[in-house]
Amino acid sequence: MTDSSLPAARYTPPNLDDTLTRGELEAALRDEAVAAVEAAWFARIAEIEGEPKAALALRELAEQHQVNVRGTLDLLLRAREPLTGRVVGATAQNVAALERFYAFDADAGARRAALARREGFADIGSWFESVGRLRAAHAARLAALGEGAE
Repeated sequence: MTDSSLPAARYTPPNLDDTLTRGELEAALRDEAVAAVEAAWFARIAEIEGEPKAALALRELAEQHQVNVRGTLDLLLRAREPLTGRVVGATAQNVAALERFYAFDADAGARRAALARREGFADIGSWFESVGRLRAAHAARLAALGEGAE
C-alpha cells in the first residue's frame, strides 16, 4: 500500500476560543508582522546609506519574519480568522469577511484622523484619512468581487 492510497486524515481545527494560547498566537502574529516591516524598512535605509552587508542581513531577517507570520497565521486560521473571528471558509465567505473588516477599518480611519487632529497632529490625521479611504476602496473592490461571483 502506497502513501497515496491511504485515506486522507480528517483535520479537526482546535478550539482556541477563550484560551491563553490564542492570545499568544495573536500577539506573536502582531510582533512578527511588525518585525518584518521594520527589518525591510531598515534594510532600505542601509541600502540608501551604502551599507550592502547590513542591507542584505536585514532583508534576510525581514523574509524570515514573513515566513513566521505566515506560519503563525496558518495556525490561527485553522481555528478562526484573527481579523474577523470567523472560521475560514470558501472564497465567497472569506471575501465577505475581509470586506466587512475593511469597511469597519475605513470608519476607524476617520475616527483616528479626528482624534489626531484634535491633539494637534494634522499630518498624522491626514495619514489616517488616506488609509481610511484606501480601506474603503478595498471594501468596495471586494464587494464588487462578491457580486460578480453570484
